[in-house]
Formats: sequence, C-alpha cells, structure tokens
Amino acid sequence: MARVRPWEGEVLVSHDRRRSWSALGGPRRRAAVLGFAGMLLAALVTIAVGASTGAATGAATGATPGRLDLTASIRHQPVSHLKPKSPKAPRLVFGIYPGGAAGTVGPTGPVAPENPTLRMAALEQLRPEGKPFVLHLYASYTGADGWSAAQQVGQEIAQYGDAGFQTELVACYRPSDGGSAADVDGFVEFVREAVRALGPVPGFVSLQVTNEANQGGSPNTSDGYYADAKDALIDGVIAAKGEALQEGFGQVKVGFNWAYATDGGERAFWRYLGHHGGRAFVDDLDWVGLDAYPGTWGPALAGHGLAAETTSFLDGALRALRVTYLPLAGIPHTVPLRVSETGYPTGPGRSDALQVTVMKAAADAVYHARARYNITGFRWFDLRDADSSSSSFESQYGLMRDDYTPKPAFGAYRSLVASLST
Repeated sequence: MARVRPWEGEVLVSHDRRRSWSALGGPRRRAAVLGFAGMLLAALVTIAVGASTGAATGAATGATPGRLDLTASIRHQPVSHLKPKSPKAPRLVFGIYPGGAAGTVGPTGPVAPENPTLRMAALEQLRPEGKPFVLHLYASYTGADGWSAAQQVGQEIAQYGDAGFQTELVACYRPSDGGSAADVDGFVEFVREAVRALGPVPGFVSLQVTNEANQGGSPNTSDGYYADAKDALIDGVIAAKGEALQEGFGQVKVGFNWAYATDGGERAFWRYLGHHGGRAFVDDLDWVGLDAYPGTWGPALAGHGLAAETTSFLDGALRALRVTYLPLAGIPHTVPLRVSETGYPTGPGRSDALQVTVMKAAADAVYHARARYNITGFRWFDLRDADSSSSSFESQYGLMRDDYTPKPAFGAYRSLVASLST
C-alpha cells in the first residue's frame, strides 16, 4: 500500500497579503493596527541603533559592523543543546545453549552421548575474560505428575554456577494431554517452583516463560502447538515475577520469547497478550526474546549475498518486533530485547564456511543495532551437533561436531564474544 504523505488529506489555507485598507474594518480597528505598527517601528529603530552603536566593538572583535552577533550565544551553548541525543548503547551479553539435543520440526533422530568434561572445557574457552557468559537451558512442563525444572536441570545449573557461569532457564509448556485450563494452572505452579528452587543457585539470572508460544504446528519446538499456550505465557510471567520478588531473588529477570514470523496471525497474538495480560503482565516483564534463524527458518533470504542478507534479516526481525508488534501489547521501548536463539546448522548444502558467515553477520548486526532497539543479549544455538553423521541439518546446529571436535565457527564465536561483549 502506498504511503500517505504528510500533507495529503490536509486543508491548506492560502494567506493573501494583498488586503485592502478597508478590509481592516472600522476606525477603531484601524487605530489599533496603526498603534501596533508604531510600536513595531520603534522596536526596529532601537535594534538598528544598538547595532550601529556596537559597530566599533564589532570592528575590534571581528564581528561584521551593523549586524547583530548571534553566534556568540550559540557558540557558548552546550553541544547537547544543539544536537539530538542518540540513545545510549546498552550492555550486550553473549551466551549459548550448551547441549546438543535440539527440538526438530521433522522426525527426531538419535543424539550422541554428552561428555560433561569436554563440554565444560569447551565452554571455558568461549567465556570472555572478566565478562559474563550465559548458558541457556531448557526444562519442560508435561503435566501435574511430570518432573520439576529442578529435577530436570537443577544439578547442571548448579555445576555451571560453581564454575562461574551465569545461567538462564526456558520453562517450556508441553502438556502431554495437549493443553487445557488445568494445564495452565499446573504450568504456573511449575514456574513458581522453578523460581523457588533455582533462585538461590549462584549465577541463575533469568527465567523465560514458554518457548515460541506464537508458533504452532511443531510440538517438539514451539509451545504454540499446545492449547492455551498464550494464557500459560501471561499467567506464567506474572507468577514467576511475583515469586521472585516475594522470595527476594531480584537478580532473576523474567521474560518470554517470540519466533520471527510474518504471517497474518502475529498481530492477533500480540493483541491477545495486551488485552488479556494488561498492565500487570507488562509491568512484570523484564525482557522479550527473539528467536530468528536467517537462512533456515522464517522469511527466505533474497539471495544478494549471505552476509548482507543475514544483516537485513536480523534487522527486519528486530524492527518488526520492536516497532510493529510490541506496541500492540503495550510493551514499551524500555523493556529490553534479547536474541534468545539464533543459529545456522551445517549439513548437506550447508558448509562450515557458510555457518561462520552467518554467525559473524548476525552478531555484528545485533551489536550495531543494540542502541536503536535496546538489545541486551545474544544467544547462539548451539554448542555441539546432536548427530554429525545425520543427513538432516536439524542435527547439526553445533559449533562443534558431536565428538566435541570444533568446527571453524567455534573459534569464530570465541573471537566475537571476546570483541563484542560489553
């Protein structure tokens, strides 16, 4: 649709200066006009006299005789008064999902066994000196009788905390019965219990409530497949934040994520959050995450060069989230964004070099856009392949092969984290 130009639709009024003397009205109005004209003439004479009186001073100072010197007053104004201030770039913290298993849109294949020792050694290499590095983990609510978040990943989170890493947890909504109002209540208790159990653990800093609740069709990857996922998101955020404040875990920041999509249902999703969540929901939000996989999921790249298209893809996703969708839910610019998941798998037709190209372009794009969109985090998905021998790229997201042998992207990410962490 063509843009509406600012002047279209407005009524323009022409001011005709060629008015007759009679048009000014009767004697009283003409007298008032003459009085005003006299006052204006007197003021102009005063200015002219002042200008000529200052001519000698102007000659001494280099000012042009007979002209008022306004540059002095401008020259002594602070620069901040003369130029609009650019937004301050927020701190950008990097991280990674440290596992290999990944939710898949297609059939799930085998996952090579984890090696905790090799995994920790790899993570130590990625961590920037003197700056935080966040490990992004997942736990799923499957029903009232399912395992708690602490039972699923509590030990692993504690080990990472002892090693000096920060951790964050994605609380997924994956009810085994497909979802119901009762499951929403169960999920709310699941996230409350997660905050109570993990809040005291050193380094635990964030809880993401649901995973990609805007996306349906893929039960292994996106919570939007399950009934009442949006209600679980809203109620879960409010419950998690309330529990964190009640228990004194102010360091635990609560948010949710959105999978980049451009279909017609996205506006309805955000309006639902705003209408049903209201002020309580928005006030309890500490951040909003973006899941965006250039060249893999979401809008297709245009084919003008992978690096340039990755940059355009990320900027388009961030702009859509910040400018188009968040306002529909009443979420202000002061709520920071995070890139909660991004990646590019290797595999058939996807070389190691392409993975490095996408990684560098994505990280650089987010780094340079962080002030414009208020971005505070970047998480790569993921550390190692689930199965490097698989014919499916969904098993090969890793920076390392399934035996922890590094791909070229491992060294590239280490360098990016070291140089772009703020």
